[in-house]
Amino acid sequence: MQVNRIRRTSRWGLPLLLAVLVPAGCDDALTDPPLDAPPDGVTTLSVYLTDAPGDVAAVWVDVVDVVLVGEGGPISLLDEPYGLVNLLELQDRNLLLSEGREVEAGRYNQVRLIIGGGVLETVGGDVYVQGSVEHPEGLPATGTLHCPSCSQSGIKVQFSSGLDLQEGANGVLLDFDVAQSFGRQAGRSGRWVMRPLVKGLVADPGEIEDGVLGGAIQGNVVLDLGEDPESGEPVRLPVCDGAERTLADFYPVAVSRALVDDEGASIIHVGSTSGEGEFQISVMEADEYDLDYWSEVVLEGATLTWEAEVAPETVEVAEGQVVDGVVFTITGASCQAVEDS
Repeated sequence: MQVNRIRRTSRWGLPLLLAVLVPAGCDDALTDPPLDAPPDGVTTLSVYLTDAPGDVAAVWVDVVDVVLVGEGGPISLLDEPYGLVNLLELQDRNLLLSEGREVEAGRYNQVRLIIGGGVLETVGGDVYVQGSVEHPEGLPATGTLHCPSCSQSGIKVQFSSGLDLQEGANGVLLDFDVAQSFGRQAGRSGRWVMRPLVKGLVADPGEIEDGVLGGAIQGNVVLDLGEDPESGEPVRLPVCDGAERTLADFYPVAVSRALVDDEGASIIHVGSTSGEGEFQISVMEADEYDLDYWSEVVLEGATLTWEAEVAPETVEVAEGQVVDGVVFTITGASCQAVEDS
């Protein structure tokens, strides 16, 4: 099984962390959120947004609100809109948006992330905008960032195991999957599309702050030391879209066998690979996963196609466990120019 996706490459291997702490007043400072336990009988909720970016110079999203929806109706978790947040500037940092919010314990229906628009700046300097937002540095828009799924009701966060808040401190990790949320649409000149995909994971806020973000799968991506079956020559990484490609252009995928989203589709986690071939797929819930990869990566002017094998093909991830030793072996890599219409 190969996962074919319209995609662009990633130059970063580490996840980004935006902490939307939900408790009372507003603080714009980057800081470590307090982890003091709430008083007995009090339920608090901390919401974190994590992400891994794509091959762009910057991606901003206009964070308007985070809304918790239960039987009593929607609960706004931000006192006021935060504004544009550059996802690429949050690597290894926590952004505290609000502090001290109390909620009722119990089961909630959903969380919605309200965004007022987005700005995407490519490595070539082009700027694509969705909504009425502007580039923070005043750069003019050169194209439109289309968002067919954006609406005033916000982005529905996908939880595979429900959203139950217990008495005391609760944490919710929102995984804004930029890898699957932003992409250049092949064959459409200057067209970028935003289809926000946000997955949720309920965890202890202390564990989230300590970097224990569910389970993970990690290993290596290596080149086959044999010959490419088509060219008869040793496997090499091609020059594609005017640049020498690296192993960072390879995207491993883990497909859940049991966990599904609200529409019944299997939960898919997309990982990232360093230029040296070390990969990780993180923020995973306990389950058995089939391993795969994105066979097509759409760049600005070309499509990079991968052929690879993986061993083992299936792994089981226990709660909080890091599974190591998985190896993807690239058996072929080719490039084909894309003609815009």
